[in-house]
Amino acid sequence: MLSALNEQDETVMAWEATREEGPFLCPECQEEVILKKGSIIIHHFAHYPEASCSYGTGESEQHRQAKYEIYESLRVHPSVSHLKVERYLKEVRPDVSFLWQGKWRVAIEMQISAISPDEIEHRTRCYATKNIWVLWTTPYHHNISGLTPYNTRGWERYLHALYFGRVYYWLGGARLLPVHFEPYVQDSTLEQYYDEDEQKVKLRLKDTYSPVLRNLNLGESIAITDLQPIKRRAMHLGKFDLPDAQLWSIPSAQDKFSKD
Repeated sequence: MLSALNEQDETVMAWEATREEGPFLCPECQEEVILKKGSIIIHHFAHYPEASCSYGTGESEQHRQAKYEIYESLRVHPSVSHLKVERYLKEVRPDVSFLWQGKWRVAIEMQISAISPDEIEHRTRCYATKNIWVLWTTPYHHNISGLTPYNTRGWERYLHALYFGRVYYWLGGARLLPVHFEPYVQDSTLEQYYDEDEQKVKLRLKDTYSPVLRNLNLGESIAITDLQPIKRRAMHLGKFDLPDAQLWSIPSAQDKFSKD
């Protein structure tokens, strides 16, 4: 975890704190945690080995680095206030959250490990009930080049459907790369069919589409602060049941892509 509570019940960031300012407490279990600082890893707090609380355990260095970079990039933006990492909201705990222009509460979910579409749906519903606009993002990697078909993961396809035909890949800092998935033809075969107009059997090409491979249409990179609150109504789209959602997304996204 990147943040903890001090004895005055104030949130402190690991890279801004010193061990002399402790003790520090876990925001969830209220037990004392250790401040870990080093020259290689991101400064963070960790539970003692005997602790039973799972908050912050098993988190990768990549995840901590992403939260740190997003937080540091957003803290200087004039329209961002009440910025916080790991805000405790009971059912959900966004990686980074903030108030935009004093009006809209925004949550960022940085997804690195595998997750089920059902869990994304659950958290997205929770944010909507709390009147929070959510951005789901995941780190960019070299396979997302647009030069070759991309082997999508199930939860990426779910996010693509949820965000009106885009997945937002995190480039670093506050930068995102919106990517649209297009169908990939896995095989093409000739099939016979009966043309009622000409009253004869004819041939046509039938394409078979891959269930997981997609051609990629890479957009222009944008900033998290370029996005706006967009509402999505619940619907069944392709293989997915999408909830009523409050999304932090590209403006007018609902008028563009809509297919999985």
